Amino acid sequence: MSTLGYVDDASRSSSETGDARRVEEIEADRASRRWRTLWRTHFYAGVFAAPILVMFAITGLVILYTQPINDLLQNDRRVVADGGDWRSFDAQLRAVDRAYPEAEVVSVVVPRNDTASTQFGLDSGAVVFVDPYTNEVLGSADPDGGIVGLSNRLHGFLNNEQRMIRLPTIAFLFDDGPVMRDFVLGDVVLEIFACWAIVLVISGLYLWWPRKSRAQGGRSTKGVIVPRVGKKGRARWRDLHAIPGVLGLVGVLFVLMTGLFWSSYWAGAFNAVADKVSPNEWVDAPDSPLVTKGELNRLGQGINWNTADAVVPNTEGTGIDPTDLPARLSLDDVVIIAEKEGMKPGFLVAFPVDGTDDVGNPTFGSFGIENSWPRATQDTRTVYLDQFTGTTIDSMDVYGYGAVSLAADYTVSVHMGTQFGLVNRIVMTLVCVLVIWSVISAVVMYGKRRRSRGLGLPRRPEDVGLGTTLMVLFIGAALVFPLFGITALIVLGLDRFVIRRIPTLRRAFGQR
Repeated sequence: MSTLGYVDDASRSSSETGDARRVEEIEADRASRRWRTLWRTHFYAGVFAAPILVMFAITGLVILYTQPINDLLQNDRRVVADGGDWRSFDAQLRAVDRAYPEAEVVSVVVPRNDTASTQFGLDSGAVVFVDPYTNEVLGSADPDGGIVGLSNRLHGFLNNEQRMIRLPTIAFLFDDGPVMRDFVLGDVVLEIFACWAIVLVISGLYLWWPRKSRAQGGRSTKGVIVPRVGKKGRARWRDLHAIPGVLGLVGVLFVLMTGLFWSSYWAGAFNAVADKVSPNEWVDAPDSPLVTKGELNRLGQGINWNTADAVVPNTEGTGIDPTDLPARLSLDDVVIIAEKEGMKPGFLVAFPVDGTDDVGNPTFGSFGIENSWPRATQDTRTVYLDQFTGTTIDSMDVYGYGAVSLAADYTVSVHMGTQFGLVNRIVMTLVCVLVIWSVISAVVMYGKRRRSRGLGLPRRPEDVGLGTTLMVLFIGAALVFPLFGITALIVLGLDRFVIRRIPTLRRAFGQR
């Protein structure tokens, strides 16, 4: 009996060992298929997104260093010698009017420091530069021109905002707009590629993530956090690609996610939701009311003792005689008031725009004063001044954003490299450099793994299995980023109904 029992125990032990081995083999097969599927996804996401990532990185570097680049390329207009005290801003304005009689000045940016010129904005969009020490008009420039202008256009809408596309959006659930809306096609394309770039980064993290080696009982730090530079061929380049990519992963994900706040499609829905969760309190530029002469003395102008209560013609009336209107505040006075309001050096003054209301009565705009952009979020401020009295009619900090939009703006300022000064700019520079290097090293890796014949694309597993967790992540990403979800379905449809059915394409795309 004891012998039989021993045999039974041994048989049972052998059976259990065999079952455990089979379970381990099944799990290993699942992990292998999951890894190969993610590798294939990573590869194709790279094909889609890598060129745009390089474009984002290069143009982002230019935008990050806009000020020094402009000062270098337009040194004769933007940079002046320190000449002591600035001349009158009104005198500088008159110099611009004389130099450009056909144009209308609509704004001015006061010099940000002692060696910067004054910048006057024209209604044509051009910027005129004036030496604040001599009133000499130094020339003009197109803000959309040159390498900085091109970089901004490429970074924002692929340098083409003329072509539009009509798409449905969920924003209608949160605002009063229609379901179908027009979007700039270039902006939509960039958003799609940005979403695929996010997939590229996350799948790359999965491929890098250390997996336990049965032969070694675990992986060493070499090839995980330390590149195996002594290796040759693909192994070395794999490390030189993956490890810097992982080091910059948080930064790359951050700039991709925060970059979406500039998109028109995704950001439109986000802003609508944010405004519902924490309503924004925006201030439209108010008109200047006409009241009494006694209110025309913010800066201490002399008012005749018995005319302080004299009523200035009110905007509600019609047929106002222009000679009865008080003089518009001088530009010098506006600058003085702006400084008293605590505006930062380099602030912009937008000139008042007069007009008529819906029933034909005259309206008188206000001066709008804004701190320069980009800047740290907490420095964002707009002040509206009565064009006649200089009284502060209204003001707004950080655009009147609610809590959600305010938090988003902080991340945008970090994206722009302005929230934390020089350190912020250095970090964003490193992120851009890492992106460029990751793409270069990926191209080298592809060249080394590709055989002389064929495209060298990763083979597709016979039975694709992402697993529950990855499927949930995929579906969640498709819901959060609808344009990604739509394009992913298109890719899956092409894979299932076109590539698999055409032998040449099937072989080219690594499908047996």
